[in-house]
Amino acid sequence: MKIVVTGAAGKIGRWTVRTLLEAGHEVKASDRLLREESASTDFVQADLRDYGQVCQLLKGSEAVVHLGNIPTDVRNTPQAIFENNMLVNFNVLEALKDFDIPKLVWASSETVLGYPFVPEELSYLPLDEEHPTTVKSAYAMAKRLTEHLAGMFHNLTKAQAQIVALRFANIYEPDEYQKIPTMHWNEQQKELQKKNGWAYCDVRDAARACLLAVEKNDLGNQIFHITAPDTIMPDLSRDLANRYFPNVPLKREIQGHETLMAIDKARNILGYKPQYTWRSVLNQDGTLKALPEDQLALSNI
Repeated sequence: MKIVVTGAAGKIGRWTVRTLLEAGHEVKASDRLLREESASTDFVQADLRDYGQVCQLLKGSEAVVHLGNIPTDVRNTPQAIFENNMLVNFNVLEALKDFDIPKLVWASSETVLGYPFVPEELSYLPLDEEHPTTVKSAYAMAKRLTEHLAGMFHNLTKAQAQIVALRFANIYEPDEYQKIPTMHWNEQQKELQKKNGWAYCDVRDAARACLLAVEKNDLGNQIFHITAPDTIMPDLSRDLANRYFPNVPLKREIQGHETLMAIDKARNILGYKPQYTWRSVLNQDGTLKALPEDQLALSNI
């Protein structure tokens, strides 16, 4: 399959390009930044705010994995984030329609669920795709509006285009797990990190989710939560819920350390099976496990 990956110089983008190539796809990688070390030899520098450049980039492709947004509220004004991300997302969807591109997978975010989470605004736990959304930032607003926009474009293509939004949680690369104990496990950080229900996602699982979504057929217009199978905390998930969200009802029983951002839909429909967790790298006390040399080497890729 001929696939264009936007945002290919970013964290998820770099791993997604590699994952798609390893699966046998033909990948054109693109970003506003040059990425000489990209796994794809076909790398195009393009500004997605320019519709002409978007057309040149996407024309002739069979699928697009769109990861090219400003990724954070930090270091950018709300106006810059909203203006850039909404225009970029509109241009990609418009090109999808104009050139009859069959498939689009794009990166939404857990922030649309109400980041930072507060107990009074949560209807239940674990949070699934049916949970009401509550946007509190320009970044989350652009993501949620694009989810609505995707539905409109799906209708404009007479339901011929497959459009899949993946709501990613906080993304970790392999070498970043060692930072978790000092960044998240003290009492102050436990309180702070409830802002996204302690959800996170290994970048390799995020890339795998992109592959699954682009290879799957007949999905229509769908939204999926994509996280690690667990939380970023050593505590049991039910204990975290009881302590920090005491009056939020449970939609179903919470097992062990499972993520509070439910991934049941992605498991059942996409076949998503997250393979990576900090628990494979760190002991419960935060010390580093003795890993085989080949696994440690992943951190340097």
